[in-house]
Amino acid sequence: MAGLNARRAAGVLADDVQVFERLGYQPLEHGSSFAATLDAPAGGRRIVLRLHREGRIFGGNWALEITTAHPVLPASGRGLSGRGRGIVRQQGVRFRPHRGDDAGAALADALSEDAALGRALGEVHFEHVAVDPAGHPVIRHLGGSLVWFAFPPVRRATPLPPGQPEAIVAALEAFARAGERLR
Repeated sequence: MAGLNARRAAGVLADDVQVFERLGYQPLEHGSSFAATLDAPAGGRRIVLRLHREGRIFGGNWALEITTAHPVLPASGRGLSGRGRGIVRQQGVRFRPHRGDDAGAALADALSEDAALGRALGEVHFEHVAVDPAGHPVIRHLGGSLVWFAFPPVRRATPLPPGQPEAIVAALEAFARAGERLR
């Protein structure tokens, strides 16, 4: 079953790459069956699409994560995690550093207060948003993924909804603009 899920996940990533190709991105390399680097159209930033595996025995998913190929934010000690604010409609994102990460605390405060970044992320249907310690923003999306269950055996691909690839790219650019203001 694991091999079948992995083959299907590789197909889902190929579909995700095609979606971004329609925006003008060109595949540069496949780091594995579960990661691809895409070159941006003129003036844009390279992005990396990868499928993050979670779950093992009874079910799980291969979630689509999108990040910039190069860091666009200042480095922090241990990275940040983000959580949407708002109950009915998202009104920004609150970023939190890991304990004892002073550099991360300053970055988290600056990103949490960035209204343009909050609006851009408000358009993205993300499961999780984070900043890794090197300064790459990472958006784990709800679409572009593969969900599987062992009992009953089910595999279901969830495509990226219309408009979401554009919203993701806009959010990554908002992260980059925030990083330029912070440097």
